[in-house]
Amino acid sequence: MKNRNLLGRIVVTLLLMVSALAANAQILDGTVQSARYRVSLPLTFNLDDGSINSSPYISYKQDIASWMKGVVFAQYNIKQESFISQAWFEFSAAERYYLLSRSIYNFDTKKYSHELATTIKLPYNLSLDATWDNMFKQVGTTHTDRFQMVGGYIHKYFIANAGYSMLYKKGFVANLRIKFCPTYFLQMKYDGGQNTFVLTSYLNM
Repeated sequence: MKNRNLLGRIVVTLLLMVSALAANAQILDGTVQSARYRVSLPLTFNLDDGSINSSPYISYKQDIASWMKGVVFAQYNIKQESFISQAWFEFSAAERYYLLSRSIYNFDTKKYSHELATTIKLPYNLSLDATWDNMFKQVGTTHTDRFQMVGGYIHKYFIANAGYSMLYKKGFVANLRIKFCPTYFLQMKYDGGQNTFVLTSYLNM
């Protein structure tokens, strides 16, 4: 247990150091992917028990209007052996304000959930992001809702953010996204509320 807690602290420290050195902290959670197609392979490390899970997906983006975009996902959770479909719709105004609606359906549990995320681009390349996970569920309760706020600044070659997740499973959250080229980037995320570390690779096409 001590080793796992130490690993979590090391990850948080490294992310904070990179954020401080680069003066960066943002993820643009209220916006959809930039490419038409995307393939993603996330690896989730549970820092409590050391288990690993993955939910790879492929997604397709369609520009519906200048102020509206849609993305559909086909995802598979390897540990739970369940297929998950998602539909995201982004609404934007003045290239500064973004609202993202996420509809998620798990074919194994037969459960639907809904999430909202917003992004506001501020002057000097600063931004503020807020995400409300599990906003709507078939069970009418807010017991598992998570409300997350992060803020920061985008760099040319990587993006980082830091903030706090409230309500269910409260805790510090931090992200670091490294852009190797226009088509490939790597993201690392620490979630103190769930005590997990997620390493995700993205391929845009």
